[in-house]
Amino acid sequence: SLGPGRNSAGLAGVGQSVRNPKPRHLGGGLSVKDTMIGTGPPAPLGRTVKLLYEGTLKDGTVFDKKDKARSPFTFRLGLREVVAGMDKGVEGMKVGGHREIKIPPAMGYGNKAVGPIPPNSTLTFKVELIAIV
Repeated sequence: SLGPGRNSAGLAGVGQSVRNPKPRHLGGGLSVKDTMIGTGPPAPLGRTVKLLYEGTLKDGTVFDKKDKARSPFTFRLGLREVVAGMDKGVEGMKVGGHREIKIPPAMGYGNKAVGPIPPNSTLTFKVELIAIV
């Protein structure tokens, strides 16, 4: 248990839960669903973001996970350092925010198999933005 008012990175009082979160469709089959809204300015393009995540396939199989606040996943937003769906899906998040990003194959790995991810897979990421640097 994280305790009252704490998120998985242990940040007390950061973010506000969203009641009955609904997906927003961003085009190309990409959708995001905010379950907690963070605080501060939205993550801008070109800045480095640090996040925790869990990636799953359509059947619920976890294919990747970064869940330790001491060693978050880091990339520069909008510079194609990650799949297009992750770039677009994280854009605009605020620190402490939690979001579910559903990425269609065309914005993920397409018809290529990558590690445990089969070709033409829809990917779902549950992400928590822990820093913008």
